[in-house]
Amino acid sequence: MLIRPRLDLRLPLVVAVLVAVLGSAAFGADEPPVATIGKQPVLPQELNARAATKLSALQNNFESTLRRVNHSYARDRQSINERELNALLDERVLELEAASKKSTPDALKSAVKVPEVTDAQIRSFFDANKGQMQQPFEQMSAPIKQYLQKQAQENSQRAYLATLRNKYRVSMDLAPLREPVPAIGPQRGPDNAPITMVEFSDFQCPFCGRFSPVVKEVLTKYPTQVRLIYRHLPLTSLHPNAQKAAEAAVCAQNQGKFWEMHDLMFAEQSALNEDALKEKAKRLGLDSKSFDECLAGGKAREAVQKDVDAAEQLGIGGTPFSFVNGRYVDGAASAQDLSALIDDELRRAGPRTVAPAARR
Repeated sequence: MLIRPRLDLRLPLVVAVLVAVLGSAAFGADEPPVATIGKQPVLPQELNARAATKLSALQNNFESTLRRVNHSYARDRQSINERELNALLDERVLELEAASKKSTPDALKSAVKVPEVTDAQIRSFFDANKGQMQQPFEQMSAPIKQYLQKQAQENSQRAYLATLRNKYRVSMDLAPLREPVPAIGPQRGPDNAPITMVEFSDFQCPFCGRFSPVVKEVLTKYPTQVRLIYRHLPLTSLHPNAQKAAEAAVCAQNQGKFWEMHDLMFAEQSALNEDALKEKAKRLGLDSKSFDECLAGGKAREAVQKDVDAAEQLGIGGTPFSFVNGRYVDGAASAQDLSALIDDELRRAGPRTVAPAARR
């Protein structure tokens, strides 16, 4: 059962106003008439009956807004605490190291060696993200190099700080925010893996397309420690083909080829209209008649809607959005950041029997 976070008193005043409005939206049966026509009263019950549908929709919208605000506040608060604690720990270990070296923190950071990005790395990045590139390689080469060089600098700084944390025996024990997220859906990885990652995604979302190879990389790195659960969240207002693409994945799942369709759709995000989806099904060797009937029917749509409803209850408004053992990951995180979160979960879990070989 999903547990809604309580409304924190420090939330914006507008939320309290919404609650007050909802509480006074309907009239009681003993209220006086709301209007008269000559001597004929217009009773509160009549107005209630007439406005019921619209008031119900209004209440649902307010409840959804309140739920999103609650989730957003809790997540942002946790994120700020974690970010500031990490910054504090980095400052402290740098100060300790600077004192031992008779130097300064800034001098130590400046001395960290950063590897130069190679042409091969630039080409590899371009090829891996070709579907999202708007210009040819010659025009994208310089901005890609700048991006990769900045990433290399950040990685080198982070690795250096990690060695200092290890040297000075830093232990970060701030309790993480965990949310109850049902792990229901297609799975990659062993059933008894200590880490469960639930990903809400959209096949037409470009950020999801960039995140997909990152998730694959992490699953390869942790073949027995992580299982992935995929859940649908097609953002139909932004991506007109996302709904049918999600339904196509369900139809492929019915024939035991969800992940094959998943990988193919992310590899070919520019071709997700209904004809293209049917062509992909044929390429994957699916039974075309069954696939087409599934895509035209309502069962696949119902399956997708269950995931959409679950996302709404969790206050998720964008994709990709993931949870690692209930700890939220907003957006297309890097493989390094995702690995750091997984490593922290494994550290918190302590020694554990290795899971059997992962399913793919």
